[in-house]
Amino acid sequence: MAGISFELRKVLREKTITSIAKAFGYSTVLSAGPYLISVLTIILSYYLLSPLVADKKIIIQFQVILTYLVAFSLILTGFSQLMITRFIADRIFERKYNLILPNLLGNMVLNMGVGFLLSLIFSILAFKQQGPIFIILYVFNFTIFCGLWIVNIVLTSFKSYKFIVFSFLVGYLTFLILAFFLVSFGLNGLLLSFFLGQALLYFLLLGYMIKNHDSDELFRFDFFDRKQIFVSLIFSGFFYNLGVWIDKFVFWFTPFTSIQIIGPIRASIVYDIPMFLAYISIAPGMAVFFLKLETEFAEYYDKYYRAVREGATLPKIYEYGDEMILSARNVILDIMRIQGIAFVIFLLFDTFLLKLFNISLLYIPLLHILMLGTYLQLVFMCILAILNYFDRRIEVMFSSLIFVFTNFLFSLITVFLGPYFYGYGFVFSLLVSNVISILLLRRFLNEIHYQTFMLN
Repeated sequence: MAGISFELRKVLREKTITSIAKAFGYSTVLSAGPYLISVLTIILSYYLLSPLVADKKIIIQFQVILTYLVAFSLILTGFSQLMITRFIADRIFERKYNLILPNLLGNMVLNMGVGFLLSLIFSILAFKQQGPIFIILYVFNFTIFCGLWIVNIVLTSFKSYKFIVFSFLVGYLTFLILAFFLVSFGLNGLLLSFFLGQALLYFLLLGYMIKNHDSDELFRFDFFDRKQIFVSLIFSGFFYNLGVWIDKFVFWFTPFTSIQIIGPIRASIVYDIPMFLAYISIAPGMAVFFLKLETEFAEYYDKYYRAVREGATLPKIYEYGDEMILSARNVILDIMRIQGIAFVIFLLFDTFLLKLFNISLLYIPLLHILMLGTYLQLVFMCILAILNYFDRRIEVMFSSLIFVFTNFLFSLITVFLGPYFYGYGFVFSLLVSNVISILLLRRFLNEIHYQTFMLN
């Protein structure tokens, strides 16, 4: 954290418009770079590869399959993501550095093994007509995703943002280059090119982790020790990832809002395309979130708890506590302000954006609704991040569970209400989740000194 924070503070210290723009751009690349690279590459692959194939249906099948692979691998590894990062953080605090790498590898192999078995069973049952090569490639891609998410989130917790962005850029660029040569082999060629790109990305991240962490052991499974993990984090990660995707599942598996793509895999053309674009629109808010968290909130957080640990005077602790609370509030408000401005700008240029990607203008109303939904999701992510900073595990788990339940229920209701209501389930779900999570955060901050001194 210190390295990135230092660089950002050094840039902002110049106090010029240019320095602010530079810090903002730097934050955008580091915070939103990986997901922007992946989303834009998948979107652009359609336009770049379409002239090379006789039937564009192959590329659509490829894109939808990738969406399923990402969705279900994130949900499956959601059980481990927060748990393993907290486990590693605790080992760092205990200065047991030799336990970091073997436990990461153990958790990663466990997730990849479970992912391999589940995807193998599913693909054998679901894709008999596609043949064994397709099944192998489907399973390999799912397995590599399961390993990738684990090593990526751990490196993110180590603040290795630059190398992560570099690795994503190399991995997805490799996929595009290989796809130009292998697209002639159809769907299997595209899946092979993507697997090779993802494998390169995975081994770059894994190699970086191995290079920077020594250990005499290859695998350890200390995270199975109930005393060393927090069960609430296991469910928090699962609930949040399920909540992110469950509205898509509702649209995918409702017959009148989706079409069959390949085997049991379905897609909702009416919902999926504007949703992809809506997620691109939150890049500015992601940058502000990263910038404020790294340069401001983290500093006040460290100052307050350092004062508590080192026995500062009570007035000084109260002063630092007030500064930290104000900083947390400002992080949320600044994200809402900047993303609100970005939202308006995207509204003004929505026609240009859709024409740029050669997408029908009929999507504009739904795009507006889903942009509001992703705006609220960004705020929700911010609140959860702050709650996680304060180790409010139960509040995070409860908020994530509310998100899952309301997103499923409201999305299901809006599907049956008709096209004019599509997307409102996602929006109102996040509205409810934000209200509940902000109330939980407010209650904790009002009692922070009591919680710090009496309950720890």
